[in-house]
Amino acid sequence: MRKKQGYGYFCLILATLFWGGNYLFGKILSNDIVPIVLNYTRWLPAAFILLFLFGKNLPTYFPLIRQNWLILTALALLGIVIFPVFLYQGLQTTTALNASIYLAVVPIVVLFLNRLIFADPIRPMSLFGAITSLVGVLWLLSHGELRRLYQLAINQGDLWAIGSALSWALYCCIIRLKPVSLPNAMMLTAQVSVAMLLFTPVFIWQYLQLDHNFISKLNSHQYWIISYLIIGPSILSYALWNYGISIVGGAKGAAFTNATPLFAAIFGILVLNEQLHTYHIVSACLIVIGLWLCNRKARDEEII
Repeated sequence: MRKKQGYGYFCLILATLFWGGNYLFGKILSNDIVPIVLNYTRWLPAAFILLFLFGKNLPTYFPLIRQNWLILTALALLGIVIFPVFLYQGLQTTTALNASIYLAVVPIVVLFLNRLIFADPIRPMSLFGAITSLVGVLWLLSHGELRRLYQLAINQGDLWAIGSALSWALYCCIIRLKPVSLPNAMMLTAQVSVAMLLFTPVFIWQYLQLDHNFISKLNSHQYWIISYLIIGPSILSYALWNYGISIVGGAKGAAFTNATPLFAAIFGILVLNEQLHTYHIVSACLIVIGLWLCNRKARDEEII
């Protein structure tokens, strides 16, 4: 059991690693590609890849998928449509700093959502760990000067980013309702397929309002970023996240959301040649300590 939990934690870390890149590169592309089109461009190829890899076995699970269509549709809309579209929309008019702060509150929101919806107890250690990790994220985003947070200005983009964070919190909360007997690969394939079926009319509506030559204006650098978004933050991250959550549970897994801004900062250092500062190290320590506190095993806690 301990070894299996270790795999779950490793998968969650890898998922947030890829999402850190999405946070960084998504900010870059959101200014050049309309959020709805960017999200569709990211997920439609991912749907075809998943169907090519796993579509042959999908009909076997159609009865199970039909039986659980409501939860799968909710997960598809929350995680694959609303979460990224709202985030990309918000990043057009707000800063990555603001959006990261809203994302950092997700683990605490999940604790209270689980309490409200499923009557889960809130362990003091989990709450303390979530708060510690949150402080670590705030320390990172404020560059070690928390007073800078008072200078944040709220605009319409912030409301989109808050909606994105709340969508992800709800996703982390209700993913526990997914059918246990549905393999992770089949679930992700069904989830992405449903999301694309529902999202295609929205994309067509948006596409008809745009200059149809915008795709030809993209450069090779932007195409490489889109390719990364298709493989990393889309297919691999969601597969790893869903598997990790199925092992360690929603509340514990949600705490790993706070690793996303940390990995985004690491990508900035490695890819954009940003300087490594002391606040990066302090923040990393606080986030890791917070994750450790959130995931300490308790005798009275059920592993989902």
